[in-house]
Amino acid sequence: MGYLVYDLTGDPLKLGVISFAQAVPELVFGPIAGAYLDRIDRRKVLLAVQATTILMMALLTAIVATGVVEYWHLLVIAIVVGTATAFDWPARLSIVPSLVERKQLQSAVALNAAAFNGSRVIGPTIGGWLIGVVGLAFCFGFTTVAALPFTLVLLGMAAIRPQISVDAVPEGAWSSLMEGYRYIWRNHDIRAMLSVDIIPIALGMSYSTMAPAIARDVLGMGAEGLGYLLTANGVGSLTGTLLVAVLSGVRNRGRLVVIGVAAFGAILVVFGLSGNLWLSLSTIVMLGLVYATYGTMNDTLLQTNTDEAYRGRVMATYSMFWGLSPIGGLLAGFLAHYVGVQWAVAINGMLVLCYVPFLWFGTPLRHVD
Repeated sequence: MGYLVYDLTGDPLKLGVISFAQAVPELVFGPIAGAYLDRIDRRKVLLAVQATTILMMALLTAIVATGVVEYWHLLVIAIVVGTATAFDWPARLSIVPSLVERKQLQSAVALNAAAFNGSRVIGPTIGGWLIGVVGLAFCFGFTTVAALPFTLVLLGMAAIRPQISVDAVPEGAWSSLMEGYRYIWRNHDIRAMLSVDIIPIALGMSYSTMAPAIARDVLGMGAEGLGYLLTANGVGSLTGTLLVAVLSGVRNRGRLVVIGVAAFGAILVVFGLSGNLWLSLSTIVMLGLVYATYGTMNDTLLQTNTDEAYRGRVMATYSMFWGLSPIGGLLAGFLAHYVGVQWAVAINGMLVLCYVPFLWFGTPLRHVD
């Protein structure tokens, strides 16, 4: 999608706008998802999400194949997919504890993340090759078909309802939502874990939004270069999540999470300022590795410290922070007009570093084990 936007417009700001259009619905509809995920069959939610995704990808395939695609088409599709995503990730996260025992939870969360990150390794590799060989339309068509197996898996699963009675949840979506927020506010550890990703996601994820511009304008490569960058990032992410699955008995995880945020910010600065292909590839691998390691560790801490009665609402709140990611994309796109793409990404990395003292001294996260 990012490659198509940049191919149509050549404007890094429009890359930020398309990311904004896809992620903002997560902020708007995330609370609605949280209000209902503690009441209903989460499997049906995921089925509805898959149906929406398949429909949108089929539509995108058609308009690209016929040559009628325009930028506004991509904005509309991004908004619809973003709305579905607002229900997708919290439902996936909420399902995991229903499928495994508590002692297996860290490994299950890590393997769940590994499946996600594994697709980030395979997807860009296949995508970059398909764009160059058979074109964008076939690439989006392949994505449409690739969504079908998971849909079949969901159809074969039993209902996965919350492991609490409906009576335990306040009547009415608004009351349920407010009770969830009150639970988060009075639990200092959960508040600290939720605060971890506010700035790293809001600003740090700008590097993936700006990747098409970096591949073409900084490294002098097109779709192939973008594929290399995103694949390298996915390899790092997959390695990080598998590392967490192996290190299930590690102590002082809260402290490691804060250190991970600091490392992420520092590496992001180096990646932004790099104009060398090999340095860019090695640093983007490290970005994926570091973020996946501390992010998956934080996911596990959040899952193990959340009461089942509030799990859907807490996971929806956690997922909502991904709706902040376009802020960094917009900021980077805006800065790129004045200081260039490289400094735009590096400045966001510096802002992530400035957030670390708050996490260390302003929250109890470093004391969470």
